Amino acid sequence: MNAKGIGAAVICAVIASGCGGGGGGSSTPPAPQASYVSPSTYVQGQAITPLAPAVTGTATTFSAAPALPAGLALDAATGVISGTPTTGAPDGDYTITIAGPGGSTTAHVHLSIEPVANVTRTAVAGTSVYPTVTLDATALGLTGTLHVAVTDAGGTFAAPVTVSASGTTRVLEFTSAGSAAAGMHTGQAVVSLCQDVACTTPQAVPTLLVNYSLTVMAPNGAWPGNHLTTLSSMPGAPEWATFQGNAAHTGYVPVTLDPNQFGTRWQLGVPAFLYFNGLFNLATVTTEGGKFYIAGNNAVTAHSEFDGSTAWSYSFAALPDPSVNPPAVSNGTVYVAAGQQSSTYMFGLDAGTGSVKFRSAMSSQWEDYLAPTVGPSGVYTNAGTYGGLYGFDSQGTQLFFGSTAQQSAWTPAVDASSVYAYSGDALRVFDPVSGALKASISDPTFTNYIYEIGGSAVLGAPDSVFAAAYGNSWLNGGGIGNSLVHFNLQSNTVDWSIHGVYPSTPAYNGGVVYVANNNPLRVEARAEADGSLIWSWTPQAAGDTKFVSEVLLTQNTLVVSTNLSTYAIDRTTHHVVWSYPIAGNLALSPNGILYIESYGTGSGTTTLTAINVH
Repeated sequence: MNAKGIGAAVICAVIASGCGGGGGGSSTPPAPQASYVSPSTYVQGQAITPLAPAVTGTATTFSAAPALPAGLALDAATGVISGTPTTGAPDGDYTITIAGPGGSTTAHVHLSIEPVANVTRTAVAGTSVYPTVTLDATALGLTGTLHVAVTDAGGTFAAPVTVSASGTTRVLEFTSAGSAAAGMHTGQAVVSLCQDVACTTPQAVPTLLVNYSLTVMAPNGAWPGNHLTTLSSMPGAPEWATFQGNAAHTGYVPVTLDPNQFGTRWQLGVPAFLYFNGLFNLATVTTEGGKFYIAGNNAVTAHSEFDGSTAWSYSFAALPDPSVNPPAVSNGTVYVAAGQQSSTYMFGLDAGTGSVKFRSAMSSQWEDYLAPTVGPSGVYTNAGTYGGLYGFDSQGTQLFFGSTAQQSAWTPAVDASSVYAYSGDALRVFDPVSGALKASISDPTFTNYIYEIGGSAVLGAPDSVFAAAYGNSWLNGGGIGNSLVHFNLQSNTVDWSIHGVYPSTPAYNGGVVYVANNNPLRVEARAEADGSLIWSWTPQAAGDTKFVSEVLLTQNTLVVSTNLSTYAIDRTTHHVVWSYPIAGNLALSPNGILYIESYGTGSGTTTLTAINVH
């Protein structure tokens, strides 16, 4: 061994044990390292290909900050990112901490989620629908004014998109092509989200994908098929208990509907039910406990909401003068006025079985009535040999008979304190128990041509009532017209009236009355305070010439039938969001079923269509 070798050995012995592999000590392993392929862009609603890190060293745990986009998860043991993103997100820098026996290090991964909206609609051929998509500007990093450009290879949603801002949301309103042929149209519209009109500068999330399915239906087209989904209640929705749904006849159901959920459920042949020589249809579908109730052919029939099958039927054919009117239902009892002349009765039938609970005598004179109205103190109907109002308690004991002008086809409105009877000549207000006349306000616009009212009074805010002589709207092809009248019960006056051709009972919600007008042809939203026009909607189809239903309201939609089709109109945009080429009287069940009872053509049968709306 030379001197140089001896020195190296001494140094090795002094400063370390086991130079060259000898000795029994151990060293601390290095901290683990990891890296991810980045940046990565994913699509909302689509499962991602798991993103696995490339790891060196020993890694025992992985953690991320900030939290990954909703729907994605980091496996704490392997560092694999997987899942299905549920919302859109702009490009984000996520720090992944990798820990092991030798310490911890960090890696970075850039992820962005392309937002997706799904639109499923039905539209009447020759018309457009206007679906909206709402974007969370904060979550998507949208800044300044949002500009959009849309590309749709199918041409279904190729029209410009309207953008509106409300707080931190941006609402995009699309327009379907009114020229789309009948049939199913599916595709994907690509919406560029931009900071400038020319769309040269993208937003933080540059693209929105809109997957659509649009069914365009021609009049008298084939039934698309039954869809018997499991019945489930809409929170907050009451039963559709009587004419226009409730005792105030507001036609209002406090629910928000998603038009993307609308779809056919079933169709059923039912008896036609027309008034005044077949001019107008006031048939009422009422619901309770998963059943619906209709009248016709001198009988009341209960059906299953699930599939329309018959549960029971009660016939009035044995009466000396058989006749039946639409039913109301409340707390397990179906109330129906049946018979004519001295053999006229208020019947109470068990809602579950159809058995008779009571039969209480009334009188009448060859008249037809709307569904009775049930209030806290009893059930009420027009009847009487020369007109009038009957009140019964829930067991059928007569409370009173109040005099009114002789008119057919109306029903009173009721609240906790009063019964409101509009018979054309006047609005009369009765005590609900004693029948004492509390107020009478004459209608100076009324002329008695046909002894038919064809609708009901509607209760607005306290001491506010709307009404019209709806039947007069059909005279001379609408040439005579009628007036929508507002009764002020504080001053006992008519404080405003609007002349038009109002064929059906209006709806009411939140200080606004919604009414169909046949001249000019439009649905009008008018201020309760003074009748001023707030907004209106006019049907699109050339064949739409009149309205044949009352107005039905939800929190976000207005539903109405013309002579050809039924339309759902957004209460904010005032545009159609869904339409279907069947028209008729409307009802909305708390089980999420929209009923359309077709207008019919006289005696015989007509069609009842059930539409799933949730």
